[in-house]
Amino acid sequence: MSSLEAPVSRGVVRIGPAADGYDAGSADFWGSGFFVAPEWVVTCAHVVDKRVGAMEREPGGPVTVTTYDEERLDGEIAHVLAGHDLALVRVPGADFADCLWLSDRSAATPAEVELFGWAATLGAHGAEEFVATTAIATGGRQGKALWLKSALVLPGCSGGPVVDTRYGSVVGVIKGKKQGDATLGRAESITVLRTLGDEMAGSPWAEVVGAHDRHHLRRFEGPGDCWPRRHHRLALAQGRPHSFTPQSRTQLYGLFADVEPPTGPGEVLHLVNGASRRMLRSTQRIESNDPRTWREGAGLLHDPREGTEAAPAGQDLEQEGVVLYAAMVYLTLRARRDSPGAQKLRDWVHKAADALENEVIREETLEILAGGDRDDDADAGPVLEAVHDDVLVVIEPEMYGTHPWRVQLLNPDGGTTTVRYDEEGVPRHGLEAAVRQGLSEALARADAGQYVAAVDFLLPRALFDEPVDEWRSRLPRADEPPSVHTLPIGRRRVVALRDQLRRRDGVTPEWNRGRRATDRGPLEAVPLCLDVPDRGHTATAPEGEEAAYARLSVSTAGIAGASLPVYCASTATGRGSRVLTRAFHAGHVAVLCRRTGEDGHDDCAEFYRRAAQLVREAPTGSALRERVRVLRNLSADPDRSDQQTAWARHIVLIYDPPHRPALPDEPLHAPPL
Repeated sequence: MSSLEAPVSRGVVRIGPAADGYDAGSADFWGSGFFVAPEWVVTCAHVVDKRVGAMEREPGGPVTVTTYDEERLDGEIAHVLAGHDLALVRVPGADFADCLWLSDRSAATPAEVELFGWAATLGAHGAEEFVATTAIATGGRQGKALWLKSALVLPGCSGGPVVDTRYGSVVGVIKGKKQGDATLGRAESITVLRTLGDEMAGSPWAEVVGAHDRHHLRRFEGPGDCWPRRHHRLALAQGRPHSFTPQSRTQLYGLFADVEPPTGPGEVLHLVNGASRRMLRSTQRIESNDPRTWREGAGLLHDPREGTEAAPAGQDLEQEGVVLYAAMVYLTLRARRDSPGAQKLRDWVHKAADALENEVIREETLEILAGGDRDDDADAGPVLEAVHDDVLVVIEPEMYGTHPWRVQLLNPDGGTTTVRYDEEGVPRHGLEAAVRQGLSEALARADAGQYVAAVDFLLPRALFDEPVDEWRSRLPRADEPPSVHTLPIGRRRVVALRDQLRRRDGVTPEWNRGRRATDRGPLEAVPLCLDVPDRGHTATAPEGEEAAYARLSVSTAGIAGASLPVYCASTATGRGSRVLTRAFHAGHVAVLCRRTGEDGHDDCAEFYRRAAQLVREAPTGSALRERVRVLRNLSADPDRSDQQTAWARHIVLIYDPPHRPALPDEPLHAPPL
């Protein structure tokens, strides 16, 4: 018996049918599960799917949970994670449960693990036996499945925990064995549970993690053995003591549980990378499996995964990094910082900072606390280095009937991090659905605190008429109230187009001159095509392209401000597209147009007049983006007859942001014939 078997066994349970109900006559034993917090059990969705007659997984359905000591408890299916084989079972009144310790980071694989669960014993019906087996875990990164080599996964063990023997923490949930392979098992990474909050109005995961950390803090503060003390013994036995000790970790995570949770993974990663930059004086970014709680951010700093390094060779900066991060969490709290939970967190950080040997980090940490004590939001920006990611959706020109695409995080330094991609691509009509999941994930990672990420679409000219500002990153559900996350992205966020063709020119002197002028302002509208506002599209002698280039070049040469071309029709094809190219050659970085073609409207003069006023009222290009977003909201109601906004119903902003470096030319590969 391993040193972990006895303490783990007290938290692993059997799951079966409720004593009453239509499935009471089914087999008494369906599978395993384990307590992660008082009243909360994690198991596999296919375990609770064994309810007799259940056509689908039913939240609220009753089950029976049996502990190691043969105590039978009433439970109910609380949440089922769609797309993953995981479920949460609530066991009301089970506040006495001995809960296992959840890993605060992704699995470090390959790793030696132990699998625990209940298996049906051969022979007498209804007899089960607690079993523990060893395996080597691989995979598990970025939410992928864990593969368990040399694993003996017995029937009934599904839903049991996968425990990293080096750290004594749960890193996965047993699913079963690979079909036809008796020695290769599979498990879901525990990090997948973080996405529970994505599929419903609230975030049950934050509730569960908070209860988990308060439970372990209570056990640690009381007499007797507990998981933090076991972790301390494991570290000593393996000769790997950490400066961020199990004692400090348990205390800090318990304090994190009593303050307001982060708004999303973007806020956590923003603070994690801010702490990393200050600690290491490095621009290396830490990526993760979408951390949803403050504890998961600390886990990235004291023992990061995903190929990152915690500190330079020979240095142990775990405690420094976590203490600095905890100070940033305190400063970020939007509720009153004089709440009991916030003040306890502040006191812990102050005490921990005083004990740091690194004088520079100690002083920076105390400076951050002082900024929070002043309760002045203006002080938070400089301290937290208010730079954020935005989102870039790259859609390549059509190849063999499909458009390859990728969704990326656009870093403040101009670099990109790919979130999802499809090199083979999809037809134009399927682009929104194909991109949606990646867009949702990227926005969750980019939004941070009060910052709402912008979305840029780098498109071929043929897609300039695609209504990307009306795309949704998440579809509304009939059984849920309206959510800000299901709004068309152009209503909530600034959305602009970038041009694939302009990217070929790279950084030119004209572009540099234009971007500086647009960033500085003021702005003044000029016609993209000179004849449009005065004589309409049917003019017999429209301005030629060479003449347009000469005129637009002159308009970017001034030093008093920036001119911004305006066009009342589409720039996807035809004359509008040809002159748009000339505008880019002349150095313009922004153009205001709309999706409608040259036929079918007669309001060019009105459009130009309104657009010119809009441009004049925006002091800079960045401000114009926000004004266009507001205008989209005002003009969104089709029943509204207000002429003040109706002209902008199909408005498009093409904008190569002056605050971003030019993107490298990295086309996707063509799909095989």
